[in-house]
Amino acid sequence: MIKERQTLATNKIVNLLRKLDHDTFLHGMRVGEMSYKFSRYLDLSLQKSNQLHFIGYVHDIGKLKIPISIVSKRGPLTDFEWNLMRNHTIYGYDLLKDFSYHDDILNAVRYHHENIDGTGYEGLCHNEIDFNSKIIRIIDSFDALTNDRCYRKKGSIEFSLKKIQKQSDTVYDRELVKEFTKFIRKLY
Repeated sequence: MIKERQTLATNKIVNLLRKLDHDTFLHGMRVGEMSYKFSRYLDLSLQKSNQLHFIGYVHDIGKLKIPISIVSKRGPLTDFEWNLMRNHTIYGYDLLKDFSYHDDILNAVRYHHENIDGTGYEGLCHNEIDFNSKIIRIIDSFDALTNDRCYRKKGSIEFSLKKIQKQSDTVYDRELVKEFTKFIRKLY
């Protein structure tokens, strides 16, 4: 019965994700796939890897509550638009909570824009940020940097890695960035 409810919930989530704009949908798929591969590289359990795959896939689902004109805007967001966009983490958390997902999933969707130094969306610091959120934070950024976005062109893999490395211990977890760098260099 529980397995059947989870399957129905997952099917509903997949249908919701398809309603996201195409770029956001593809971004989620790439973040999910890379999260899975990176977790396998870290030798995490298959269960944890599958969980991270799902989190990567749904991490931006809260953007469903943001007007498409803002999500796909070509150019800088106004202060109002930026404040609205920042709420996608809370919207995603609330949406998935209604489907009774585990706290590990809910927290990563809510806190994937937290920074190690406390300057993220909700101001959590290093030890207050869960492991899944730290992983998704790195991979979300890497994917955004290495793919064209509606507001800028993609950067090279090396440029993107250097940008992330430069922000170790402020935005990203230093040890995870070291491992991610090795992983990416092995992958490419």
